[in-house]
Parts: sequence; C-alpha cells; structure tokens
Amino acid sequence: ANPGRGGYTAAMAAAKTVLRCRERAGELFHCAPEQVVFTHNCTHGLNVAIGTLVKPGARVVISGFEHNAVTRPLYARKAKIKIAGRKLFDWQDTLESFENALKSGADAAVFTHVSNVFGYILPVDEMASLCKQYGVPFAIDAAQSAGALPVDMEKLGADFIAMPGHKGLLGPQGTGLLLCGREPVPLL
Repeated sequence: ANPGRGGYTAAMAAAKTVLRCRERAGELFHCAPEQVVFTHNCTHGLNVAIGTLVKPGARVVISGFEHNAVTRPLYARKAKIKIAGRKLFDWQDTLESFENALKSGADAAVFTHVSNVFGYILPVDEMASLCKQYGVPFAIDAAQSAGALPVDMEKLGADFIAMPGHKGLLGPQGTGLLLCGREPVPLL
C-alpha cells in the first residue's frame, strides 16, 4: 500500500519534529542529539542503563536514597549492592561512603540526583568525579532534577542519565529521555 504524497509529507514533518526535540534536549543537557534516546519514562531509561552496565552478579554502588526504579532491576539481576551514604543532607557522609564503596571494588554505580522522598540533592558532580577516578561506569537518575536543576552530560561524563518527560521538562505522561554516553543495549 502506497501512503501517497500526503503520508510521505506527514512522515517527514514528524521526523523533523523528533530531530528538533533531540536537538533541543542536546542543547539543554549538553550532549549531541544522537545521544538522546526517547523512552516511555524514566524507569524505562533506567532499566536500559542498568541492563547495559550491570551484568548478573555485578558489584554495584548505589546511594542510600534510591527509588525502586533503580533497586528492583538491580535485585532482579542479582547484583551485589553496596549502599553508600545514609545521612540526609550530609554531603561529606555521602561522598566518604561512596568513595569507600568504589575503592573496595565496583563494576558500576547508579545514583539519584535528588531523592524523590526527602528532596535531598546529592553531590552528583563529585560522585561522577569519583566514578571517573576509580574507572567505574555510572548512570544517574535525574527523575526529580531534569528541567529543575542543571544536568550537564558533558560535565558529568555519565554513561547514562535517565529522566521523565512529564516532571521538570513539562512534557506529557508516558515520555522520557535517556542520555547515552555509550551505546545502550536495547531492552525491548
């Protein structure tokens, strides 16, 4: 079946709209448009990131403030989880605990930018630097921060940053973005 000229024009318009959205996201989060992947939501993006970074049984460092969207896929992969930092609003505790966990050996790290329960803004710049220092790939859950706080893919050097479209980005429900610093392994 030939969609006819109208179908082709509509498809081209849709493709241009998608590209423009990826370009704007790239500008906002300081990454190339090719690094922006559309997801169903933040949980979908986190599952892609975790599925790429965490092999079954891997040692993973997380903060003490993670959402179930992070912990459930890690437990499903039978990851050996090290929880780093449990004192609210205490960057020193978070960073010391996080560094100690990385030093003791980690295959990956996953951490939130802002706790969805407490509103605690974690020291993600410093946590990202520690991951780079110890050669540990990492993903950031920006569910509560994207669109409300600076999220800079280039500066953070993250392997992945996941976010929903419907919160701080003011988009519709059922949308999300995954910023990719490496090639993701498809979930679906």
